[in-house]
Amino acid sequence: MNKLLFYFLSTLLFLTLSKLLAPDNISLEYIKTPNDLKKIIKLAPASAILEKTMKKGYLIKTYYQKYRILYAYRPPREIIVRTKRRLAEKSSKYLGMSLFRIDEDKNINTIPMPPGYLMTGNKKYGRWVLQNQTYYWKFYQTYRRLPKYFGWGAFSPDREFYLKAKEHEKAGKPFSGLNKEFGAEGSITSKFLPHKQSSSLYNRIKFGNLFKNYFKTNYN
Repeated sequence: MNKLLFYFLSTLLFLTLSKLLAPDNISLEYIKTPNDLKKIIKLAPASAILEKTMKKGYLIKTYYQKYRILYAYRPPREIIVRTKRRLAEKSSKYLGMSLFRIDEDKNINTIPMPPGYLMTGNKKYGRWVLQNQTYYWKFYQTYRRLPKYFGWGAFSPDREFYLKAKEHEKAGKPFSGLNKEFGAEGSITSKFLPHKQSSSLYNRIKFGNLFKNYFKTNYN
């Protein structure tokens, strides 16, 4: 009995130390809430789009999120951060949406919104164009690549979409679109993120192979 307890405690200690001392855990920023992304995103305006939620480990899980950081005046970049289970699971339904925004005045907002919301309706980046009795948002030529980075495809927000988003933001409620275009189940997001994410970074293995395969990571 004492041997079994010793082996169990040794295994638990090994897994704990492996998690704490793993190079990726040491080098990656840890966030408790989307607001903590301000530690990483220093330039404004900018928006963080959640691209993927991941986890790795067996007995002790480590949770990760992958974000695409979109700027108005420079190319986008991608980051991976460590996070807690509650945030990873709660925000997984907001895949493809903006979970962090910082405007030119350094005001921060973390209500889940469609990608591109930060720069829509801002006269610095575009204007409303009347088409078939409906006003649609169109970016200026200088920012013509932004819709591609947002993952809009052929989508262009109309004024009703924009006003409804503003209404939700004021009420502190997430907005996934007039017809649920964005988010994990969104019709547009499903095209932007065509490959279903794996819930784990590791393949299933038998417990007997735990130590042999512990550091083999599957990011597919």
